[in-house]
Amino acid sequence: MNEWFDWSIVAPPFVAGLLVLSTHVLLGREVLKRGIIFIDLAIAQIAVLGVIVAQLAGWSESGWETQVAALLAALSGAMLLYSFEHFWPSQQEALIGISFVLAASGGLLLSANNPHGAEHLQELLTGQLLWVRW
Repeated sequence: MNEWFDWSIVAPPFVAGLLVLSTHVLLGREVLKRGIIFIDLAIAQIAVLGVIVAQLAGWSESGWETQVAALLAALSGAMLLYSFEHFWPSQQEALIGISFVLAASGGLLLSANNPHGAEHLQELLTGQLLWVRW
């Protein structure tokens, strides 16, 4: 059995998948409850923008600083989207869509001068869960 199954390869993606599952179930319930489909995409795009800014600051792609930058960007984006709901409820979905487009455009503009920017952006947006390391 051990020659066909190696926990040192399988365990990190499995734990990462459990972490993703634990956060996405809560977010998915909110999306379904509110009926606003772009809110999760907008927060994810804002988190990607945080990662791009961290990489431009010279931080390691797999370093904890980049993870903190993504977390802070996502939390800031969530607070921004919450303020849209509080202050402008009738325009909330349009403002969420605009936030998504602005974050995506910002990521493209910040990656434009990087010769490998397209590859980095594709890696960030696809989320390669199988190649996660501890």
